[in-house]
Amino acid sequence: MTVSTESTTDVQVFPLIIGAGPSGLAVAYWMAQYGINARIIDKRSTKIFRGHADGLRGRTLELLDSMGITQKILQEGYHAAGLKYWRPDGKGGLKRAGQLRSTIWKSSPYRMALLSQGRIERFFLDVIRDSSSIDVERGVMGESLTYDESLENDPQAYPITIKLRTLSEEEATPIPNPGTTPYRPARDDLEDLAPKRKHDVGTIETVRAKYLIGCDGAHSWTRKQLNIPFEGSHTDHIWGVMDVVPITDFPDIRWPSSIDSPHGHLLVITRENNVVRFYVPLQEEDEISPSFDRSTVTLDMLRERVKSIMSPFSFDFKICHWWAAYQVGRRLAPAVNKGRMYLVGDAVHTHSPKIGLGMNMSIQDGFNLGWKLALVVKEMAPASILGTYKSERHQLAKMLLEFDQKWAAFFLKQKKKQDQLELQGLPEANPEDIQAMQDVFRENEMFAEGHVSFYKASLIVDKDSTPVAKHLTAGERFPQALICKQADGQPWWTSRLLNSDGRFRVLLLVGDCRLEDQKSRILALNEGLSALQKRFTPPKQKLDSVIEVKAIHSAPLDDVELSDFPPVLHQFDETTGWDYTKVWSDSECFWDEQCKGNAYEIWGVDRSRGAMVALRPDQYIGWIGELDDVAGVTKYFEGFLREPRPEAVL
Repeated sequence: MTVSTESTTDVQVFPLIIGAGPSGLAVAYWMAQYGINARIIDKRSTKIFRGHADGLRGRTLELLDSMGITQKILQEGYHAAGLKYWRPDGKGGLKRAGQLRSTIWKSSPYRMALLSQGRIERFFLDVIRDSSSIDVERGVMGESLTYDESLENDPQAYPITIKLRTLSEEEATPIPNPGTTPYRPARDDLEDLAPKRKHDVGTIETVRAKYLIGCDGAHSWTRKQLNIPFEGSHTDHIWGVMDVVPITDFPDIRWPSSIDSPHGHLLVITRENNVVRFYVPLQEEDEISPSFDRSTVTLDMLRERVKSIMSPFSFDFKICHWWAAYQVGRRLAPAVNKGRMYLVGDAVHTHSPKIGLGMNMSIQDGFNLGWKLALVVKEMAPASILGTYKSERHQLAKMLLEFDQKWAAFFLKQKKKQDQLELQGLPEANPEDIQAMQDVFRENEMFAEGHVSFYKASLIVDKDSTPVAKHLTAGERFPQALICKQADGQPWWTSRLLNSDGRFRVLLLVGDCRLEDQKSRILALNEGLSALQKRFTPPKQKLDSVIEVKAIHSAPLDDVELSDFPPVLHQFDETTGWDYTKVWSDSECFWDEQCKGNAYEIWGVDRSRGAMVALRPDQYIGWIGELDDVAGVTKYFEGFLREPRPEAVL
């Protein structure tokens, strides 16, 4: 029996983050970057090591690249090049019926990467620890939550009171499903194998917080405390999932595949280290029975189900890293917050695993909210900026569920048509149906990869800004391009160049700076942009600590010198010397064939006219204008940034 003890410590934190999955870690990452006193707690006794989510889309990888994580993921993960279709061949067997390939591969350097969620959490934890003292407090959960609405509009107040209880090992450790192979942790995970606790088991600690962020999953304790409903499907169907090292003669086992057979549907997801994930629906969507008991599902049941679907190919395994049975339902919370308490990721939206977007949407939710919350906590922006979290992300959650419904319904449609064809003695798949599946995917591919976001006009998205760049849109991501650093010719993708360190950026797309008229325009920008930086930079901080100015010209690298650019783009520090990171060239790199000098074409910018672009800390475009429109970009930042005060919270 656990004995509870009340902590007498009156603890104050700016934000308290509940849940240390990818969405919670994305929020914590921004707290670390801005130097904010945050706490992050999680009910589990340790981080996740195996199983759970595993797919990262192109846009998510771009954001992770800006954090310094993506190269580690690419090194360990598996890269999905396409999806093979397998259908009955009319002779009692299966045959390849087509392949789904990306049609937007030129728009990003990254394809979908598949890697265990535990490794992704590992890399998040590393970058957070590298820049702060924030660490996850394990084996802790909320006991009660109260909110004082009268304090909501006081930025110095702590309106949230939450009691936290330190759990026993039995309470905090999920019971593993039988049949899994003993875990051999990666070397860098060893430190996190042992549970870490701040207090003795049973301790109840009272914490007062300025903000509360609930990233605690589909069964969110936070959402329930806020009395926010979870609306949607009430006829969930049961899925099984297992990560195994298969022993099979199926020829495409190392390709992601969708298999429809007379015995059911199977989704095969190829993973790192010869691991393959199998998604197995244990009920068809038109055969849902409320009496189906999920607790009766066993690993052998999943094994036999896969054997049946893959027949006449053989299938078995001896190594199983993880398996689970779970209910899949499409649900959406109608609100993402109550006052200063917010929900993120699966606490807001859930869907089926067929589309591979859950972890991506959750990370992007946390990434979106985190930097905005940090600005408000540091009094660099008004609290009203947080309203853009709902306007930007909630609509995408609705689109996510619509896409999932369309995609899942299509599988059901295929199954019904398959049954009809079998009754007619024609079990072979209809080529029109395969084409229809491809059409559905391509129709939604830009959304699924995160390359379009449809962010609406707001105080941080100026939709009325000048359309001087044909392919740039305020409220959308800044398209990736490979460009050269002027100082040394090194080719960098812009996702790495625009690293997520909390700064806004003004990009000067200055065109051909060899031309005298263009050179004069560039030099004339120095005074206005320097004044803009000084206006919002706190005392004793570097001039570019809030707004950084970078230039990307279109002239050949060897025809330009750093000294041709004004001081705002060529800064000097008495300790660290010259800053060589502000000027870049859209020109070819002779040792990297991918660097073709085509960034201006990607962005749709005239090489003689140029453009000015204001980017938010998350690499989304906030404003676009003429190259010399300093007044316009200043007005944009005046709309939400606050000038620093000596007593501002640090």
